[in-house]
Amino acid sequence: MSDDQHGQPFLSSSRAVGAYAREFTRLSDDIIEAATDAFRDVAGCTVDVRRSPERCILQVGPSALTVAFVRDRRDSPEGELLVMHWRGSVAPTLRQRPERLGQPTRSAEALFESVFVAEATSETDWMWRSREEPDRRYTSLSLAASVIDRLRIIHDEASNRLTA
Repeated sequence: MSDDQHGQPFLSSSRAVGAYAREFTRLSDDIIEAATDAFRDVAGCTVDVRRSPERCILQVGPSALTVAFVRDRRDSPEGELLVMHWRGSVAPTLRQRPERLGQPTRSAEALFESVFVAEATSETDWMWRSREEPDRRYTSLSLAASVIDRLRIIHDEASNRLTA
């Protein structure tokens, strides 16, 4: 019998906790790989990555991407995947500098925000469904490709603004 037959959908079950974690890790890995490939040909461009169990930040020159899994409740496996594209710097620098030295730091500007929820009857049929466009569903690999395509466009536009 499936979980649905017992009255407990898979995504609400305790088994989903590990599935969410594995799928977020898979998505993060796919995003990092797609970004590395997408920016390989850009001279002097590096992909700076910061990761934690439920967050992934990519800083690529004058553009950035943040992906976070936000739980409904602390003890719940359910939640939303928040994807944000930025112009500016969101990844903190690793070296400390006194605040008054150098140029002032500009905050990043959020350009696009997308929210996704998981759809699955088991870990094997996992999909991310767009909250804004419910008919749009993605595997982790296809979602990674989509967000990196947008990041590349934002990066190119931001780089052109800097050189203009």
